Amino acid sequence: MTRKLILLALIGSALHAQAQHARIVVQHAGTAQVFSDLSSAITAALPNSDLYLSGGCFVLPTGFSLSKTLHFVGAGIAPDSTKATSSTIITSADGSTFMRLESAASGSTFTGIRFNMAANTSVGLGISAVDQTVVSVVFTRCSFQEEVYVGVDDPSGSSVAFTECVFHNRLLGADGAAAQLTRCILDYQAGTGAEVSGFDGGGLVMLNCVGLGTRIGNAGGATISNCVFTRTSAPFWQSGGSTFTNNLLVSDALVSNMSGYVESGNILAVPIGTIFINEGDTDFQFSDNLHLQNICPGVGAGTDGTDMGIYGTASPFKDGALPHVPHFERTEVATGADASGNLPMQVRVAAQAN
Repeated sequence: MTRKLILLALIGSALHAQAQHARIVVQHAGTAQVFSDLSSAITAALPNSDLYLSGGCFVLPTGFSLSKTLHFVGAGIAPDSTKATSSTIITSADGSTFMRLESAASGSTFTGIRFNMAANTSVGLGISAVDQTVVSVVFTRCSFQEEVYVGVDDPSGSSVAFTECVFHNRLLGADGAAAQLTRCILDYQAGTGAEVSGFDGGGLVMLNCVGLGTRIGNAGGATISNCVFTRTSAPFWQSGGSTFTNNLLVSDALVSNMSGYVESGNILAVPIGTIFINEGDTDFQFSDNLHLQNICPGVGAGTDGTDMGIYGTASPFKDGALPHVPHFERTEVATGADASGNLPMQVRVAAQAN
């Protein structure tokens, strides 16, 4: 609680002094500093510091790579939940810079951030064939406009977990790398190949995700359960040795060009118009409603008796996609002072449970 109060006091001061400027609060061992520049904040932060980013746009320095364990918390990614602050966006100014993590950045976490780079890649684990054992990295309620890669070359020991994240481009993994996706949304259609590709050797796990046109390929030994795939042809391709359990498909074929897999409880050939309450173009927007219709056979059909898709499990997808620490959700400022000369203001602070 003390940590949260310090954070709110600092952000409140920054909001009062510079309402229109993005700020970063760096907190470590009970002390805190405020920065306006992301590069300066990262440089000053000690390992295992928390970096609280306000709404706004933060630019990575050219050639950036993260070389220590840090914990980044943004204001959120959903438009309706970030009206007071705007979304937190991390971007780059050139086509070669993105959020690259060195092995020394293992254990880093990211929450409530949109990654939207000038480069073709949003996030990458590993910086070279000899520095690509980046482990225990976690992304929660983040979105990725460009590709995400896990591991630079085969084989890689990198590992990452994505929870309630949105992928607008491909997710690529080196052989031996590991990625677990829980209640994530994927909406990119590459046209050829697979939008989720690699992680051969059993490293790919997908639980209660939604793939809007997505195909999984070259992911031998994958485990995929309780997911919904709207692709009209087989969503699982060239991934022998995989296990597919209780997934809902629009396609009447489960797999393509593969053998040696295990499957049970999958529901095939479901008309796309009977699945979601509101999703019409396979391009995810937060105005979409990916709850299952009452007539959808995926209702209550997950392995745990809850719905297939992102609203299954005992902790379903949180619609606000907010970070789990306090942040400014709404501010209302009067147009003029009251009779005492004070300017009335109402500020709503909210947090969302994990």
